Amino acid sequence: MAKFKFACEDIGMKCDFHASEKTKEALLGKIVEHAKTAHDIKEITPDLQKKVDGAIKKSLF
Repeated sequence: MAKFKFACEDIGMKCDFHASEKTKEALLGKIVEHAKTAHDIKEITPDLQKKVDGAIKKSLF
């Protein structure tokens, strides 16, 4: 089954956060929570959403 993966460093952040989930929706939930707690990002702007979407990778492992 495929997995979706994300790393903060892939959008230019100096952060070692990496996450993976079976669905993109579950992964986005983790990313949003991390953004709030670790980076004090209160709102996901359309520009940030575009960067995050572009950095999510689909993997078979």
